[in-house]
Amino acid sequence: MSKKNKITSVYSLTSELKNEELKPIYFFCGEDFFTIDGAIKLIEQKAQPFVTSDFDREVLKIEKKGNISEMIDLAYTFPFGSDKRILIIKNFENFSDKKKFVKYIQNPSDTTILIIANYGKISNVESEPYKSLDKNKQIFEASELKGRDLQNWVNKRINKLGFTIDNESLTTLIEIIGEDKSLVEMQLQKFKSFLGEKKEITIDEIKQLAAQTKEYNIFDLLNALGQADIKKAIKVIENLLDYGKDLIFIIGMLTKYFTVIAQSLELSRKSDIEAAKEIGTSRYFYINCKKANYFKNKQNLHRAIKALYQTDLALKTTSINQRTLSIMLMTEIFNKNS
Repeated sequence: MSKKNKITSVYSLTSELKNEELKPIYFFCGEDFFTIDGAIKLIEQKAQPFVTSDFDREVLKIEKKGNISEMIDLAYTFPFGSDKRILIIKNFENFSDKKKFVKYIQNPSDTTILIIANYGKISNVESEPYKSLDKNKQIFEASELKGRDLQNWVNKRINKLGFTIDNESLTTLIEIIGEDKSLVEMQLQKFKSFLGEKKEITIDEIKQLAAQTKEYNIFDLLNALGQADIKKAIKVIENLLDYGKDLIFIIGMLTKYFTVIAQSLELSRKSDIEAAKEIGTSRYFYINCKKANYFKNKQNLHRAIKALYQTDLALKTTSINQRTLSIMLMTEIFNKNS
């Protein structure tokens, strides 16, 4: 594979499945696990007419240093009572002898649809077996969506569920939930039962849903910090961790929070709409940052940024658990002796 070439995007799969016959191998890689799992389901749906027995569908999760020869043997197994069999391999990245897969790629079974999920990026796409997979157009990458691409994806999902949302509410929703598609999807499903007859998702509905489910959101943490309420801040950050938010995501949002606070001090003469647009955030987020009087003091702001850096470093270089690190972070932010 040429260094200039990229792995085919997983988003081309839908049109390909409409226009082409099923391939003997589908190999998915990338950091967007939600989309990879969704792609596997699409292929299963396409293959359904050919796989009529449950005995002809098998899913294997590979443990560390798994033996790829076992996968190949299973792939050559004949169907029990169907025209084809589906073999789904998850965590291909755990195989230690991946090059052995090349021989199967060159001579795959006619009766097996082999679907493989490699949860993570491919470090060298010119190495085997990825080079052979690319040559046969059997490898697809699911890259994480960012910025406008993620907003477009979320907006399409919202429209598909029968709802509408304006741009500011959409930006706020992603800021609250984060960029993990599985968490976004989970939250959107909650709106289906929460909104009832309503068809528009607004900032008020987003906040009301969080209140009803007794979940705090990232803005609750920012408000507690802005009010210098350390007890509330610790309570909220623990709740965020309990409900599946990762400390990496929280640190990322806090970094954005303190950065916008610093920028807001320089843009104080501009309107909220103009300043938010210049910074590249939602007006709702910008206003929340402006309310943080405690961090308008430059020493307090500098101490918070330093605490974030130290926590991020500890998260990447030590084995201290996230809950302990989160409490240490909140304490250091308000520790005037540090």
